[in-house]
Amino acid sequence: MKEKLLETAKSVLLKNWTGTFTKPAPNLYPHQWNWDAGFIALGYAHFDWPKAKQELRSLFKGQWSNGMLPQIVFGKEKDAHYFPGPDFWKAHEAYAHPKNAVTSGISMPPVHGFILWRIFQIASKNDLKDSRAFLEEMFPKVKKLHEYFYQYRDPKNEGLVYIRHPWEGGTDNSPIWDTVLRGINPAELEIPSYKRQDLQNPEAAKHRPTDLDYDRYVYLVDLFRRHQYDDDAIYKECPFLIQDPLFNATLVWSNECLIKIGQEIGAEVAEIIHWNELSIYSFNEKLWDEDRGIYNAYDLRNEQLIPVFTNSGLMPLIGEVPTQEQAEEILLKLESPHFGGKDDQYFLCPTYSLQSENIDFQKYWRGPIWINMNWLLYQGLLRYDMEDMAAKVKADTLQLIEEYGFYEYFDPRKSSTNNLACGTNQFSWTAALCIDLLMEA
Repeated sequence: MKEKLLETAKSVLLKNWTGTFTKPAPNLYPHQWNWDAGFIALGYAHFDWPKAKQELRSLFKGQWSNGMLPQIVFGKEKDAHYFPGPDFWKAHEAYAHPKNAVTSGISMPPVHGFILWRIFQIASKNDLKDSRAFLEEMFPKVKKLHEYFYQYRDPKNEGLVYIRHPWEGGTDNSPIWDTVLRGINPAELEIPSYKRQDLQNPEAAKHRPTDLDYDRYVYLVDLFRRHQYDDDAIYKECPFLIQDPLFNATLVWSNECLIKIGQEIGAEVAEIIHWNELSIYSFNEKLWDEDRGIYNAYDLRNEQLIPVFTNSGLMPLIGEVPTQEQAEEILLKLESPHFGGKDDQYFLCPTYSLQSENIDFQKYWRGPIWINMNWLLYQGLLRYDMEDMAAKVKADTLQLIEEYGFYEYFDPRKSSTNNLACGTNQFSWTAALCIDLLMEA
């Protein structure tokens, strides 16, 4: 099983390779996406080191002069059946936009620090000199990205950065965003005309975000471009300013790995240590929910916690943010009916509480399983020696892929009469992270 699945996973990545980067999927996502590229590079590191390096180099060609790393770096076919394209973003009007790339105007979860460290650990076994040289090349770029977040997205200097669009969080239509988005009423606003390009497949379309969701997404993009992506101006007006536990957890883990990289190559890391200590402190002071045993998001605009049970609230495990006692509470939450960790009716781990009245098992980020989230959860559980639950997450992940294929996401219900595969097929990060799990030492 392992050998066949491994070879199929490799073939998915190679078929999606464009010559300079890897498409997240053959048709639905024709450009290079930010955190996708990180996970994809990890998959390549196990069997094609040059492509792993090229994947990250291609992405960082789109880095803005202020350090921001965009959500999308557009390929040569810039309007290839994808909305919003460059003409809608108008990101080139921003002072910091790169001269030699075409990008969107928002970012995504900063996975690149921990991805860079992990691919170094893999590649250094075969070529220590070249892999260390790649660390030296990429370290200042990733550090500059972190500088951007702490300078422009942490207005209270508390070590927690905010996102300003659901797409930045990577979990587009997560229930976390519902309350804030409901405060944006498209009927009272001027929404620029647009045409979605993600609904061509009628079966997949019903699982995508709604048109009302998209009106709100487009309103936010229009706000950003009207301000020519000036961070201070956007902060003053934007209704969507959320400190997300998933986003900040990836930042903390990447901080930790940047510290290790700096020590490996002899670079200064004192500032990164300061960032990380402050982030972990504020995480636990502000976002930890003692009563519910999970981390919450925080709405900066309305100054209130967002108490929603999603698996984003479990992700601070990856950066060793929780104390051991807090981690035990998170494990209990994972085992509880909220996530079904002790219920044989479900695969782990649904993105939304199984006890929520509005859970939708096949609708994007409102209930299905995403392989990248399972991979992150698996890594976090291992950091606390929670090996039994980690093994279950890994086994469920590989079983879903083996039985249903390399899909975008999966229905968690074992008893469902439906095909559990959802979204688009031949999905690159599903393949890449499958490779990493199979090749794990």
